[in-house]
Amino acid sequence: MMLPADLRKAVQIDLCRDALRVWSGYCREPRSLDYVESVCGTRQSVDHDLPDAAFRSVLAGKDVENVAARYREPIAALQDDDLEFPDSVEFAYYAIYNLFSRHVCDRVDDDWLIVNQALSAHGEGAEYASILESSMKRNGEPLAPTGDRA
Repeated sequence: MMLPADLRKAVQIDLCRDALRVWSGYCREPRSLDYVESVCGTRQSVDHDLPDAAFRSVLAGKDVENVAARYREPIAALQDDDLEFPDSVEFAYYAIYNLFSRHVCDRVDDDWLIVNQALSAHGEGAEYASILESSMKRNGEPLAPTGDRA
């Protein structure tokens, strides 16, 4: 089923709002979010507010808080395995980053990547189809009869 662009964006924002809750919950736990960047050996600290800033930028339709530049190091650190999060938190972090990249920087071509990452932030065993259906209903998509979805 192909969704109109405005509905795809609304569903992505809706699902990433949940992913942002996963991220925020992780940050509320008392823990250090410091890591050592392996190329230069410098100690880095994760910016707790970065996913929130990215989400605010998406809602504003522009990079209002220098988010693109602020994401460079932590995304490289995640890809280099210098920075690690539990799976659901990592999916949440990437979903919000890719939401920002798609709707502010126009860099992500696969809209389903954002949806899949945001759904994966709910953790193993979550009812992904149900969560997606609920989001689509909340955002105005009349669902096709079972079997007509692709």
